Amino acid sequence: MNKEKTLLNPVQIREGTQKGLKKYENLSFFEQFAMYMGMAQILEFGLKKLCEEKFGGNLDEMERWTLGKTRVELEKKGLRTDFVNLLMGVVDSRNHIAHEILANEAIMNGMLRKLNVNVAFYKYQRILWKAIIELEQICFLFDWTNEHNGWD
Repeated sequence: MNKEKTLLNPVQIREGTQKGLKKYENLSFFEQFAMYMGMAQILEFGLKKLCEEKFGGNLDEMERWTLGKTRVELEKKGLRTDFVNLLMGVVDSRNHIAHEILANEAIMNGMLRKLNVNVAFYKYQRILWKAIIELEQICFLFDWTNEHNGWD
């Protein structure tokens, strides 16, 4: 196969990421949160499937692995360092989103309503949106790399 045909450029990455972001348009904060968490789960399953196919892992044994544990195991098995490094950031963001953002958003906006302040608190929306972009980018890269057999 001609290697030049399988190279990925920044324009393709940007366009692929933008395509993935379309599903978040017109969603509320909580709907975006739910979509983000669902996409993180899909990525986690895809990574476990990759571990099974490329490294002989057992899906039954991997069932309870978190995204972080899956990343660590793929790193130990020698998955592409560039991808593992990107995945590390996604795991950190996902953990922050899952464990802190939702509760903090509810508390902050609840306090603002109690104080009769008619302004939304957007800090957590910005944090979530940054994490969404990061996740959609790695999902695109994962799919592209699978499609072009680029794990080696």
